[in-house]
Amino acid sequence: MYESSAAPIVALYGRLLALKLLPRTGWLQRGQAAPESVAEHTFGVASLALLVSEQIPDLDRGKLLALALVHDMAEALFGDLPIGARRYFGAEAKHEAERRAMQELLAGLPDPDCATYLALWDEYASRNSREARLIKQLDRLEMLVQALAYKRAGNQAMVEFWEDIDDGWSAEFPLVAAMAAELRAQIMTV
Repeated sequence: MYESSAAPIVALYGRLLALKLLPRTGWLQRGQAAPESVAEHTFGVASLALLVSEQIPDLDRGKLLALALVHDMAEALFGDLPIGARRYFGAEAKHEAERRAMQELLAGLPDPDCATYLALWDEYASRNSREARLIKQLDRLEMLVQALAYKRAGNQAMVEFWEDIDDGWSAEFPLVAAMAAELRAQIMTV
C-alpha cells in the first residue's frame, strides 16, 4: 500500500538534505566562520512559529508550521542567493526561478502532495494569508536573533542588521514587534 509513495518521499528528503550543508551566504559575506545552514535557519523559523502560535489569535498552527518548513525549501536547488545579488535579478525573476526549483523538487511526489506543497510555497511567496505574513516576519526576526548571537560571539560585522531593526515590523503582529524591541534592548548591552 505505501510502497508507491515511499520512494518519492525518500528521494525528496534526500534532496532536502542539501539544506543542512548549505551555509547562509549573508553570514559568510560578513566573515562569520562556520555560519548556520539554511536548515538551521528553517528550524529557527519553525521554532519561533511554534512559540508564538498560541499567543496570536486566529492562526492555523498546522499551516503556520508547514509554511515555516517550505519557505526556503527551493534553496536546496536554487542556493541561498545573497541579498546583494538579488537586486540584479529583480523580484519577479527571483520568484520565477525559485518556483521552478520548487516544481522540480516536488515533481516526483504524487498529487495531491505535490500540489499542496507548491500551494503552500506560493502562499508564502505571495503573503496572501496571515500565516504567510507572520512567517515572513519570523524569517526576519530569526535572522536578527542569529545576528545577535554572532555579535555576542565577537563578530562586529553584524552592525548593519541593527540599523533597521525598528523598520518593517507589521502592526498586524504586535508580539513580533515587541520581540524585535526586546532584541533591540539586548543589542544595546552587547
